[in-house]
Amino acid sequence: MSVITCPNCRTPAPPGAIFCDNCGYDLRAVAPVAQQQTPPTFLVPQSDTGEMVCPNCQHANIAGSAFCENCGAQLTQAKPVAPAQPPAQPAPQPAAQADVPPAVPSSFVTGRLVIQETNVSLTIPASKTSIIIGREDPVSGVFPDIDLDPHGGHEAGVGRRHAQILSQGGQMYIEDLDSVNGTIVNKQKISSRQPYLLHSGDELRLGKMALVYYDR
Repeated sequence: MSVITCPNCRTPAPPGAIFCDNCGYDLRAVAPVAQQQTPPTFLVPQSDTGEMVCPNCQHANIAGSAFCENCGAQLTQAKPVAPAQPPAQPAPQPAAQADVPPAVPSSFVTGRLVIQETNVSLTIPASKTSIIIGREDPVSGVFPDIDLDPHGGHEAGVGRRHAQILSQGGQMYIEDLDSVNGTIVNKQKISSRQPYLLHSGDELRLGKMALVYYDR
């Protein structure tokens, strides 16, 4: 079988070709050369359009061609290759829930006050972070948490809003609220508006009234 080889791009062409299909070179003056070798056989997968592209010269041949019409290479259609499947992705796992610390209950004032003179025990109201000790006065709109007026508070010089017991950081404190007659803890007068650490069994004096604080 004779072929014409394009001197410009070395692409083979069938005898009688006028121009090179690859570069357009004028082949009319090029003499055909006998081709002794058997054209190689290529496994050519069929394209999406049905054409068979020759791997030797990239010429598009019609589907089912046994030889390339451009270079004569033998074409054998390969079995279609199944497209590679992407690796299976693992199912998404639910995000681990962060450990939520249990709610810490608020620190409330606890305990009771015992009037020394009468040994009357006054329970501190529950679920409060601070409690006011004084004397009730509806006219002034003063309603302390612990009212000492029925226990001789007026005669002892207890103010309407005399002092408060408050909880801070799990500890109890007593604070004088600018009382006229002052607040004394274990025979020591404390400064107004300055919380003073309170322990179970401490003696408190509001004016002349003596009380003992117990934490339960």
